[in-house]
Amino acid sequence: MKLYVDSADPTEIGACVAAAGTSGAATSASLLAETAQRAGGAPGALLREICGVANGPVRVAVSARDDDRAAMLREARELAAVAANVVVELPAGAAALEVMRSCTVEGIRTALGGCPTPEQALAAARAGASYVSAPLGRTGGDTIRKLVALLRTYDATAEVVAGAIRVPTDVLDAAVVGAHAASAPAAVLRQLPAESVRNANRGGPA
Repeated sequence: MKLYVDSADPTEIGACVAAAGTSGAATSASLLAETAQRAGGAPGALLREICGVANGPVRVAVSARDDDRAAMLREARELAAVAANVVVELPAGAAALEVMRSCTVEGIRTALGGCPTPEQALAAARAGASYVSAPLGRTGGDTIRKLVALLRTYDATAEVVAGAIRVPTDVLDAAVVGAHAASAPAAVLRQLPAESVRNANRGGPA
């Protein structure tokens, strides 16, 4: 199972790559804007720096409203233009599925964020999404297990990412239920035992 770090701090992301072997990052357009503003920089420049140290895909959730197809597509194009490893994360909904199809045609990689149902995950995968993110939570393990099984049944190539990771045991639970990746804050990743990190990264038992 791959490990991604939830962060908009390039230094923090680079440290997680070095210490925990993370192979990607996750953030949002709004967090990028806030972080860049505090530092007196531009969101695009910050994202470019993150993409340079992330060691894998960088999922960026759009800030556009989930019913505004034109705004989501415009933002997807702007984000994807920053670096080749940007993955545009879109919310669940009919408009987002249309945007995913358009992005697929244009060669923009996408992810479905906060996927609440297996049906939405399958629809996103068929629309071309590379990733489907679902919160682990109290009952999220069952949801993620179903997502993994459903996508495998239909030979979908989208990877299931476990999100809303709050404690180290959540990472291990994500591995147990078959998630392809877990996305966690740096503070959580730093608490993982070294052996658990190695096993998670190579897909072995936690």
